[in-house]
Amino acid sequence: MNKRKTIIDVAKECGLSQATVARVLNGQQNIQVKEKTRQRVLSAAQKIGYRRNTLAANFRRQQSNTIAISIPDITNPFFPELIKGIQEKMRDEGYSVIQLNNEWNPKIEEDHFQYMVQTCVDGAIISPSHAGTDFSTLEGIPFVLLTNSDLYSEYDTIGNDSKEGMRIALDHLYSLGHRKIALLVGGSMSSDPSWRYDLFSEFYREKGLTNPANFLVTCDYSVTSTLSFLQARRSMEIFLSENPPPTAFFASNDILGLAALQVANEKGIKIPEKLSIIGMDGIFSGEVSYPALSTVRKNRSEIGGIAAQILLDKIKKPKDWSTKKVVLPCKLIERGSTGPV
Repeated sequence: MNKRKTIIDVAKECGLSQATVARVLNGQQNIQVKEKTRQRVLSAAQKIGYRRNTLAANFRRQQSNTIAISIPDITNPFFPELIKGIQEKMRDEGYSVIQLNNEWNPKIEEDHFQYMVQTCVDGAIISPSHAGTDFSTLEGIPFVLLTNSDLYSEYDTIGNDSKEGMRIALDHLYSLGHRKIALLVGGSMSSDPSWRYDLFSEFYREKGLTNPANFLVTCDYSVTSTLSFLQARRSMEIFLSENPPPTAFFASNDILGLAALQVANEKGIKIPEKLSIIGMDGIFSGEVSYPALSTVRKNRSEIGGIAAQILLDKIKKPKDWSTKKVVLPCKLIERGSTGPV
């Protein structure tokens, strides 16, 4: 007796991924696949004698009322408020939410994309794990990206205007009389950090300041928040021991800012009398640090709620969809870690 042909056999025959073949052969109503791809799969299925399991196909055509959230670091305090905003909106609309943590690992992220296809989620909200994430596995599944990076211009995205936020922070320090401002930046895998260097250099030129490269402190930010904090501490310790101290630091996120604050306190550097520090994001830890960390806040709950609404609209009207780009402003929060020179 001939062995029953499976989706795996069809995928091998047509040279496409199992996920793409499954989307075509399972006949999900809320998923779109390019017609050329669909015909390629159907031709291969007919050629090898594949026959669908009608009962299973009928089940898969139904909406699951489930969406997935994919994030790179569940330990990062940036994400809980954002996820809460997504969950609240989705719960109101009768959807369940699956949370997936890829640990900044592209292979795990791709496995999660495969999982989304296999479990027939209705859509996904994704914070990319690295620059150039491949979303081809999700062809036909509605998704929204939590980013404002130019790297993802062809997709639906939502995020804060981080460039505006950085400029707000630098202008705040300058208005307090600081002229030796340092940049503490982590190289996130999900975006190109070079824009921060460019903006920092441009700020120095505009203000008539010199040698911005002498005030640049870099550290890795492609790992868990705990390790990022420790790496930022180490970078700060080396910088302060080898260079004339600046009068202020702008940290590209609050985790790095809190690390800088801790090192300064340990070295007996008075904050903000001798050194001002400002971060970005507005995580809760910054409110209870000593002194409390000044920051440029991103409204993460609002981001989550809007991302959820975009996805819901996309699920309901997939054929009438046009790419959405939502950029939200940042807000300066002055606390005890910044002061005049």
